[in-house]
Amino acid sequence: MTRRIPLLATLLVPTLALASGCDLFSQLSQHTGIVDVFTTSHGTPDDEGNLPSHNGHQLVFTNDMGWDVFIDEAYVTTSAVTLLACDGERFDIEMYWGAQAENLGATADAELAAAGGVRANAGTYCDLVVEYGPADTVDNPAAMGATVYLAGSAVMGDQHIDFIWRSDIELETQVDISDIEAGQPFAISTEQHFSKKLTVSKTYNHFFDGVDFNDELSQADIDDLVADSLDRGTVAFEGTNVH
Repeated sequence: MTRRIPLLATLLVPTLALASGCDLFSQLSQHTGIVDVFTTSHGTPDDEGNLPSHNGHQLVFTNDMGWDVFIDEAYVTTSAVTLLACDGERFDIEMYWGAQAENLGATADAELAAAGGVRANAGTYCDLVVEYGPADTVDNPAAMGATVYLAGSAVMGDQHIDFIWRSDIELETQVDISDIEAGQPFAISTEQHFSKKLTVSKTYNHFFDGVDFNDELSQADIDDLVADSLDRGTVAFEGTNVH
């Protein structure tokens, strides 16, 4: 199914016919720019410098406990993003399709998913607030309503253990973007003629840090692992180049 990104000019520009004279002057004199936000995910090297690999949509890596992990299905839901100016002003990103679960098998390390956009004032921006929460749009019924859904198997020697992790937690994490542009904050100029791009990425292999798959995990254990990984592993970069 093809998604069409809404026209920001239609959705974000105030209706001029309803504006008062002072409001209209303020709107026309205010310098603004459009920020497009994308999401993706990435793997990180293990202690020996080995990066995760891909077998089709399957993600393959070794965790820090020596288990070879094969993730067959992986979904993470970004529910909201807020752009924070260095002076404290906030701009909420319009999420095009709401809390849509991202299929990590399709996007990890290579592709982006369009998340949303906002028209923001010219100036510098020091932080992003990224919120994760239950999905209300997902292409896998098993992951509906989940913040994170992971299904696969783990192998060590002759041991083979299948797993399904699901977490419905709601989490907010603050991402520093104060040095994202060659050591300077993310910025919208007073003559911003083209949209700026921001990409939010999270690690997928750190969900399993410290996990011995021989141990039985409670739902609280899984929720804690998910929260810790998303909090530590969410980063942002300018642009859309994931390579």
